[in-house]
Amino acid sequence: MDRPLRLHTNSRRALWVAIGALALLAGDTRHGWSAAAPATGRIEGLVTVSSALSARRPRFRIYDDAGAPPPPPPSNELANVVLYLEPTRDLPAPAPVRAQLEQRDERFDPRVLVVPVHSTVDFPNRDRVFHNVFSLSRTKTFDLGRYPRNESKSVQLDRAGVVRVFCHIHADMSASIVVVDGPAFAVPDSAGRYAMNGLPGGEYTLIGWHDRSEPVRRTIRIVPGETTRLDVRIPIADSPPRAR
Repeated sequence: MDRPLRLHTNSRRALWVAIGALALLAGDTRHGWSAAAPATGRIEGLVTVSSALSARRPRFRIYDDAGAPPPPPPSNELANVVLYLEPTRDLPAPAPVRAQLEQRDERFDPRVLVVPVHSTVDFPNRDRVFHNVFSLSRTKTFDLGRYPRNESKSVQLDRAGVVRVFCHIHADMSASIVVVDGPAFAVPDSAGRYAMNGLPGGEYTLIGWHDRSEPVRRTIRIVPGETTRLDVRIPIADSPPRAR
């Protein structure tokens, strides 16, 4: 009659070590990670926005001091900057999202919005007046018609590019939606700092975009396990570049 196999303490310890090694090789998904997961790198940097105008350009005062209208609110041009990576063959675009571009105080808020391709953008009216949101951009053409306060209409954006948005009723209302199909994008904070995480090693093209500038292109190489610094300077003009 066969006797059951009994392992000495050292043998049992060796067996558990071997089982643990096999688990590491296979990837321990119970803890949310896998030994086979590729190492990734990170981009960080500082964005600066500078005027492309000559300092000698003349300025004229249209109103005298007593009758002058209140000045517009101060503008932080960094809030209108988008940084994104051009698409690569191996990396998909981020998942689509549902975002909002509000109409508030007869302005679009935010003035610049960035979303992945195939995202849906809602246009809620927060004003007491009617709005009529539309775009004639090649990326997406639409006209949502007139609608009152507390109503909203939406548009799905299935093509990468820039969608310039206006209102038929209020000619001074404008905004831009940047639709990206690359693997990562970012908006700098109020100090100009930005970062993109979780990027596989390789060479990428980073685009710096502002609604009053031609796109700025920079080539960058990501090394797995390292942070690569890339500062971006964007010159802006008085008006947006001509649509293409």
